Amino acid sequence: MPAAACRAAVQQAPILAEASFKKHLIKVEKDQIKAWITPRRIAIFISQVPVKPEPQEVVKRGPRADIAFDKSGEPTKAGKGFAKANGVPAGALEIREHQGQQFVFVVKKSSTEKTTKAIIQSDICLELLSGFSFEKTMGWTKSKFRFPRPVRWIMLKFGDEDLTPDGDLFPGSGLRGLFGHTTRGHRFLGKREISIEKIDDYKSILANNFVLVDPGERRQVILDGLAHEAAKVGATFSDPGGKLDEVVYLAEYPSVHAGVFSAKHLRLPAKALVTAMQSHQRYFPLLADDGSLKAGFLYVINGDPACAGGITGGNERVLEGRIEDAEFSFDKDLAAGIEAMAAGLEDVVFHRRLGSLADKSRRLWSLAEAFSDLVDLFGPGRKTAATAARLAKTDLVSTMVQEFTDLQGYMGSVYARLEGYPEDVCQALEEQYMPTVAGGELPASVPGAVLAICDKVDNIIGAFSVDELPSGSSDPYGLRRAAAGLVEIVGKFNFDFDLTALLEASHLLFVDQKADLVTDGGIISRAFDFVCERFQRRLVEDGLPVEVAEAARASGSKSVLALISLARAIDEFRSWPAFDDLHTAYFRLTKIAAKAGARFEPGQIDQSLFEAAAEGELFQMVDSLLPRIEALSAERKFKEALELAAAVRPVADHFFDEVLVMAEDEQLRNNRLALVVKAALMLRSLGDPMLVAAAPAPQRL
Repeated sequence: MPAAACRAAVQQAPILAEASFKKHLIKVEKDQIKAWITPRRIAIFISQVPVKPEPQEVVKRGPRADIAFDKSGEPTKAGKGFAKANGVPAGALEIREHQGQQFVFVVKKSSTEKTTKAIIQSDICLELLSGFSFEKTMGWTKSKFRFPRPVRWIMLKFGDEDLTPDGDLFPGSGLRGLFGHTTRGHRFLGKREISIEKIDDYKSILANNFVLVDPGERRQVILDGLAHEAAKVGATFSDPGGKLDEVVYLAEYPSVHAGVFSAKHLRLPAKALVTAMQSHQRYFPLLADDGSLKAGFLYVINGDPACAGGITGGNERVLEGRIEDAEFSFDKDLAAGIEAMAAGLEDVVFHRRLGSLADKSRRLWSLAEAFSDLVDLFGPGRKTAATAARLAKTDLVSTMVQEFTDLQGYMGSVYARLEGYPEDVCQALEEQYMPTVAGGELPASVPGAVLAICDKVDNIIGAFSVDELPSGSSDPYGLRRAAAGLVEIVGKFNFDFDLTALLEASHLLFVDQKADLVTDGGIISRAFDFVCERFQRRLVEDGLPVEVAEAARASGSKSVLALISLARAIDEFRSWPAFDDLHTAYFRLTKIAAKAGARFEPGQIDQSLFEAAAEGELFQMVDSLLPRIEALSAERKFKEALELAAAVRPVADHFFDEVLVMAEDEQLRNNRLALVVKAALMLRSLGDPMLVAAAPAPQRL
């Protein structure tokens, strides 16, 4: 199986096994399940499996207790009828509470006629085989059964007893004929058929046939081998591309060996050499003590170590060819120069409806200027970001990046550096795509962060503007990753700005370009919500309830940094006693406004219409608190602002005790509703307390 399928099986196998056994009332703990995955086998072991399923209590509710039994405790006609209908005597009825009332129930134990062995044989095997979900599968028979690769043998045992399912699991698949008490060893070094009499011997028997079934053991063998071979040449190994996770699932009997290449190739940029080694061949580069590359590499085989000599020669020839291709591309790009590459952007389509790469470069330059205005970035940093934006996509037309797509951005920085551009411009070019994976490295420089944000915003607005959005698991443009990366960068650099303003600036650039856009006017709001979904996910991953994140969004703030800060402040504040005051005040204010059908927007308040002192008190309280809350919010002192807002409760309580908001006089009623709405909006500027209250209860301080 491909390494990706193996990794998927590692994650899914224990979950599938636990769910299937639980479904059939067979108690199995997570720590009793072991899943050993290799490229040729999926082995699932469950220890301490009970012989029979646990009986389950089956409960059926009947009439209320006072209807089923009379005052003397004797069953009534209704009670007797319910008992008879369910095959039990009236005396067997149980009285239990349900939704605050007493009802009679029939309680029975489910049948456990089938043994665990029978269930495994008839149901669980089918559920496990069909339960896996892989990105890519294939079919090799007329049945609907699909798997990453054709299934060649199946061994199903209960204890030391061999099982064969009753009937064909998947008609026409031929799987039923594959069951037996044998497995297979290493494809080249082990026996074709190995009898497993005792299941406890499975691991050791396979080890004797050159198969390490435990991925953790294979990983350690590879790590030890890498360290040993690197030490032999006075080096350390590196794995910047994370190839170890893949190699673990490419070998059942791994061994590590060393190869070399000509030192003259070290003139290439280090990352280009590493990419040539890792992108297809999954080699591990060697580093000298100073961190520079050495003219050698390590690799893993899944065969006889005695044959490594010939294999090493083959790997060296393959790598030599790839490096020579890289050198040809590199020299060709150097001869052309970065300005020639920039001119070539006009001829490359970025998107058929959104223009060329040159159009994108022009948009990035303008967007970098707009973003710099939003975050008050002036001086050298602003100039650097603008210069980097103009050059950002030049390397996409380079021969090197066309050969090694993973080097986009990096090669632009190399070419700019060789042509004498300032180092901060080169760094920004290299950082423009960060982070490239979830949780990946973020830009280290402000200009790099500016360029990365602008590039992500341009991609998001571009996709929304042509209605090509992610759906389900499909996200061809990586927009979810772009939005998540934007949120991470904003958090790292404390960029406090109106995101909708940047989104609008981006959209206007497409309009000015006369791109072929959809005419839907909701693009900006939908794009903003899309980014906010990523910030909510980040907060939930940090342990905040989703209701708290949603409450912060209800504040109406357009700054991602402010929303994150507010959500965290709300999460802490909700454990304070003062939150009850804030929640109660907001609840009463919004409830009365909602009942009246009042529009939740500011209205004119005429103080001359006040008849009760409580009206003036609430007006003065709101008038006094509002600028203070706004000032604290501007400084991101949200906990202080929340505590201040909670102080409105006693005044609001007095208002509702003394004032009839829904007065018959329309003018009075509208004036009082405007006051209520103004107070509610003030509180909601710090989030929606009703949503906060719906979150799981916090620990009170």
